[in-house]
Amino acid sequence: MAYVEIIKRNKKEYFYLTKNIRLGLNKWKKVRIYLGDKQPTKEELAQSTKKIELDSQQFIKKSEYAYLSEHDAETLQDLKESYKEWLKQIPKSVREKLNEDFVIRFTYHTNAIEGNRLTLRQTALILKDKVIPSGVRAEDYNEAINGKECLEYLQSYDGELNKQFLEKVNGILTKNTGVVYGGRVRFFEVQIQGSNHVPPKHEEVKKHLLNLFKWYNVNKDKLHPFELATIIHARIAWIHPFEDGNGRTARAVMNFILMKKNYPMFFIPFEKREQYYQAIEKADKNDNKSYIAEMLDLIIDQIRSYGHKKSKTET
Repeated sequence: MAYVEIIKRNKKEYFYLTKNIRLGLNKWKKVRIYLGDKQPTKEELAQSTKKIELDSQQFIKKSEYAYLSEHDAETLQDLKESYKEWLKQIPKSVREKLNEDFVIRFTYHTNAIEGNRLTLRQTALILKDKVIPSGVRAEDYNEAINGKECLEYLQSYDGELNKQFLEKVNGILTKNTGVVYGGRVRFFEVQIQGSNHVPPKHEEVKKHLLNLFKWYNVNKDKLHPFELATIIHARIAWIHPFEDGNGRTARAVMNFILMKKNYPMFFIPFEKREQYYQAIEKADKNDNKSYIAEMLDLIIDQIRSYGHKKSKTET
């Protein structure tokens, strides 16, 4: 997929048609055609698109991704590159406001999926304005505070995925919410309300986690980052290693992996929770291809709606 890229030099804008071409697993080449210093017409774009698609054929390889289609991988790469370039061009104050807005939205949506009663506006009042809305349950309030603290921890953590990290994330997310053994791998049985999935018996949890960490270390540089992040998310949800907060923990870790690979983070919209649950059920049945396609469908419009769309236009 080719897109128009605007590059600023000495306060002047120059237009390029750009296409990201995969040379190997997680290795990309950026091909550009210079369009001039004025917004190109539709006819000029159509002609240049034909040329760049023809020129790129010499680099294109047969897909080597385990689950993503070549088109979806290219789309994610385009969004990653354009988002990165856009962030370079905006002031620090704007980046900080965008991060603040993401923290609010991520916290609201991930908590709402699990039954938190706060509205998006109430979440913003708590996290941004430090106001406690009247009638708010203490548990809901603390879950909002915890969500922000968790994202701050993820952004500061420079280690790898392991048991200590997983316990820390869950401990933060369940702090002061009535959970007795928050941040501690369970030693008792649990059930998932509204789901046919029965989590492993507590005697098997540590074994499953150890296998998960081994799998991650083997595949962290082999799979596409989106494949890696979403599969880790599904496996944590399947193991259900904690008393509570397993879904929130899984979604936080998924974003941590994407962030480590320089991809934009995202949240699962509360309004699409049924589609989200259906996707997880596909993963429970080892249908990772369908699962990953549905997860991408859940969040692709969200990533496209980021501010960089204003300076980068797909063709």
